[in-house]
Amino acid sequence: MNQEILKDDQHRFNKLRYRHWVEENVRFSDLDALGHVNNNAIGEYFENARAALFSIITPGWPWCDEIFVLAQSSIDFRHELHLPAHLRIGSCITEIGRTSMKVANALFHEENGLAYCENVSVLIRRSTRKPVALPEALREMLKNFMDNAY
Repeated sequence: MNQEILKDDQHRFNKLRYRHWVEENVRFSDLDALGHVNNNAIGEYFENARAALFSIITPGWPWCDEIFVLAQSSIDFRHELHLPAHLRIGSCITEIGRTSMKVANALFHEENGLAYCENVSVLIRRSTRKPVALPEALREMLKNFMDNAY
């Protein structure tokens, strides 16, 4: 692994970055034919972590008038994962935009960082399905979840 990737991974898997944590357990249905956790299942772990964060920052999510929706997602897989495994997924906000935020997630088994996800979520009005500016009170709430490592 080259030095640039190692440096990125040291930052990505620095547990101090993450302000919100959820726990998951690997299920038998998460496995592929080779006995590892399928990449789609890892995406679901990240989705559940985002949903838990969204429910805190926008109470009533996903049933409120203005909701965060996923606009972009990228996952880097670093190590295989097998059953049984108890997982922790950390989340932090890395950037707050006019109508959106960037979120980083890291998936850990024991002390090992296994996968990393970066995504962009946009605040939309449910009735119009159009982006809306983040209200100031929401911006202040989001600051509580900003990346701790800077």
